[in-house]
Amino acid sequence: MSTEEPRREKQDRPLGELRPDDRGHDEVREALEEGISLGEARPLTREEREAAAHDKGISEPVYAPASERVPKPPAPGDEKFVQRKDD
Repeated sequence: MSTEEPRREKQDRPLGELRPDDRGHDEVREALEEGISLGEARPLTREEREAAAHDKGISEPVYAPASERVPKPPAPGDEKFVQRKDD
């Protein structure tokens, strides 16, 4: 037992106070930080879960009929980028 430290008697500590050798070791925080570093997704909040449950997903694109498609004039300032050919 000469190489081992003698065991200290259990001291009465206030509720929530850690032993000096346990300070700085937070298993929950370490797991969270490790998950972030590995790129794992965080758990969704209640609001996010509710929104995901009501999400309808990506809707199908709707195109105008060919007879309704007309070219739009360029936005102000785009004239210098767009060169129209006058026929």
